Amino acid sequence: MPMVKVSLAYAPFGILALAGVLAATPAVAQNAGQENPGKVGPPLETVKAFEDDFRLVGIGVSAKGRVFATAPSSQVRSRYSMVEVNPRTGAVTPYPDAAWNNFNEQGDAKSEWISVQALWVDKADHLWALDSSLSKLDQDRLPPKLVEFDLSTNRVIRQYDFKGVVSAKDSLNDLRIDTAHHYAYLTNIGSKGSLVVLDLKTGKSRQVLVGDRSTFADPKQHLMFGKEIALRPDGSVVAIHADGIALSPDTQWLYYRPLTDHNYWRVPASALRDARLSETELAKKVEYLGSSVLSGGLIMDQHGTLYGGDLENRTVVAITRTPSHTLNTKVFVSDPSKLSWADGFAISGGYLYIADSHLWEIAFKNNLPRSGPFTIFKVKLPR
Repeated sequence: MPMVKVSLAYAPFGILALAGVLAATPAVAQNAGQENPGKVGPPLETVKAFEDDFRLVGIGVSAKGRVFATAPSSQVRSRYSMVEVNPRTGAVTPYPDAAWNNFNEQGDAKSEWISVQALWVDKADHLWALDSSLSKLDQDRLPPKLVEFDLSTNRVIRQYDFKGVVSAKDSLNDLRIDTAHHYAYLTNIGSKGSLVVLDLKTGKSRQVLVGDRSTFADPKQHLMFGKEIALRPDGSVVAIHADGIALSPDTQWLYYRPLTDHNYWRVPASALRDARLSETELAKKVEYLGSSVLSGGLIMDQHGTLYGGDLENRTVVAITRTPSHTLNTKVFVSDPSKLSWADGFAISGGYLYIADSHLWEIAFKNNLPRSGPFTIFKVKLPR
């Protein structure tokens, strides 16, 4: 796949003002999307490699360098659902304790992880854990939850659930926390796709942009295994809706995208918070950014550069926006001997942390051969 540089002339909802656009291009390699480009960019440093008893997906890293990781339970329950990793010794400790990691379907799961998916460390250095629950469970009794931890004490500050807002057909996947306005924004990969907006002061949440073209994966595009369409274990075509999410450094824009197409979108965060807007009015605020690599997780650095995994080429890319309103996608790091599926991301101490979940090799009917352990890597970011 050549370097993606797509005009925004086709923008279904129009082009909004340029404030908060993606930053100028950093000094990264020029061969974006190239199949098997070999080693590119700064070296991948291994933080922790896990055995099969911890199927890594999500990561969070605090300002002080504390490393946390998740292993959701959608297919196989790992030994622990969430752990803290000592980055010096590699020692793993269940977080916040062993009891939280001992789920019992007969309980209420208020102090237990059902299937903890994503993590985020906010600007106050609070850790947020998104437990997506499981579709097979009674979600009236065991709903998805978002849990905020004080890392100075490792105690729960507050817990939020989404009863009456999402159903078992939905699947909350990733989150960003806006400490300036006291809101959380979450993506929903299930059902028709959507965003969920949570007022952290009141605890009330809303599902928005349900089935919108920005949250619903384009059915004409697919996640590909070479020339094969990715299939679920039951043989159906994989369709994963709103997945990757990033909040701009000034908190003005929320960037997001479905996993199984190549489209990138953003919406003013203020519009998401405005409950007075109808769905039609909110949809008109959404901006189509263009096409780029098929990625899952996203993260935006302090300069406004988006980083994501090019899942079809096993690289991590940097995506910026040029003055001519195109997306400029470049390979930031590639190492075919190590990297398989760059999934969760975190930024701390000048490093990009990457969770390699190897989903190619464990989650689909047409699995690829297993290429290595579930691994947390870190790589130095450009200044």
